[in-house]
Parts: sequence; structure tokens; C-alpha cells
Amino acid sequence: MTAIHLNGATLMTTPTQRVLEIAREVGYAGIEARAERLLADVSEVHATARIARPEEVLALNGVALTLHRDGRVNRDVLDEDLAPRIRICKEIGSPFLLAIPPRAPGVKTRPAMVGTREALKHAREHAAAVDVRIAFEFLGFADCPINTPALAAETVDGIDGIELVIDATHWHASGSPPLGDFPIDRLALVHLNDVPAKPLGEIEDGERVFPGEGVIMLGELVAQLKAGGYTGPWSLETFNPSYWADDPETVARRGFGAVVRVLEERSRA
Repeated sequence: MTAIHLNGATLMTTPTQRVLEIAREVGYAGIEARAERLLADVSEVHATARIARPEEVLALNGVALTLHRDGRVNRDVLDEDLAPRIRICKEIGSPFLLAIPPRAPGVKTRPAMVGTREALKHAREHAAAVDVRIAFEFLGFADCPINTPALAAETVDGIDGIELVIDATHWHASGSPPLGDFPIDRLALVHLNDVPAKPLGEIEDGERVFPGEGVIMLGELVAQLKAGGYTGPWSLETFNPSYWADDPETVARRGFGAVVRVLEERSRA
């Protein structure tokens, strides 16, 4: 079966070790852990590490590649953010640390790409020392200077050892562009989710819903990915506070079923 993971943002108020237990019970291949939780409580890091099986924690989300207004990398902030996250990856057995560009109104795209490339190379070297890899995810928000698949691909072009992530909501917010020459072979994972109908420039993470319950052309996205040879892993990532208030196992089961339906529908098409 295609590997489906449970991103901790879907159950943000649930301890990471419990998210991992629920993922097992429901049938997920594993989880993506959230840095927000693990940085706040070292005991949660230890508890997760004690129960995690090999390859069960796919990624840690994540680190923002902070830039100055002129696009230069803010090395001091990056180093401060990288060190604890890399330590967590090592302890819980996560092979990937996800990195994102900043939401930075006023920072122009071209200088931001130069600074982000420098930041990615710097992060890659630090992470590689403990066998952790960096996966770069563009953000489709208008105030992010790297906000399309094409810009993300250009940013990592020629940088060995950096993989990519596509998130359905960010793909949608960027205008649902054809993937074209996007290097699908460099994908580490794909986040599946959905959003209600609203202007693209007004989409926020907290509005995400389960795949198939919104307006994203998920069938088209999955078809393009599979046509390019992608077979997974997939990860359910929502940030909806209404899900956090519900029973976490119920949410995980509903989300798993939604992802399976989207993938199976595309397989039958």
C-alpha cells in the first residue's frame, strides 16, 4: 500500500508520542513530527524517541530560512534555529528536516532566491553531519518571495542533497500551475489537504480541511505527480483548530480515509 503519514499539525494539541500511537492504530506508515511541540517540551522528545520504530518518523516540520529585507540570509537566526531541530531529528530518528522560505512582504524574489540557496547549503552541511537531509517546501502565499513550484525548483537547481516538498494548499494558492519541468524525482514527500472556496490571496493554513472536502484540484495534482513517476510518501497535513478540539483518533481515521479515497480515485481514473 502507498505510504501515508500523519502530520502532527492535524492533531496539534496531541503529544507527539500519542500522535505516533494513533497513527499506528489507524494504519498510517508513520508521522511527521512538529517542531513547535518538541522544542517546547524536551520530555516529549524523549518519549517519542523511546517508542519510535526505524523509519516511522518521516520528517520534522520544520525551520524557516530567515532572510534580511535585502534577501541576505540571517545566519545568526538560522544557526540558532537549526541546532535544536537537528538534535531533535537525530534523537527521534527523522531522516528529513523540512525547510521553508519566510513570509516576508517586501523581500524581492531574486535576492530571496540567492539568500535561500545560501541558507539551504548551510543547513545541508550542518544536517548532513548527523545523517539528516533537508527538504525544501515553497509557500504559495503572496507575501512569500518563493511561492510557486517553478521558483522552488529554480531555487534548488544545482544544489545537491536538497530535496523538495509539494503541499496541495500551497500549490493551489500559487494558482495550481502545471508542474511541467518540476523535478518530481527530487520530491521527499507530498502534503495532501484541501481548502474551501475563497480568493487565493486570502487562504490561510487554519482553514485547511480533509482532502476531497474543498476545491483544490487534487485529482489533477496527483495525476501529474504520478505521471512523473511519484509513488509517495504522502502526508495528511491540516492546521484546522476545529480538528484539534475533536477526538484525535476520530480525526486521524477520517483523514486517513480521505487521503485513501483521493489516491484510489486517481488510480481508477
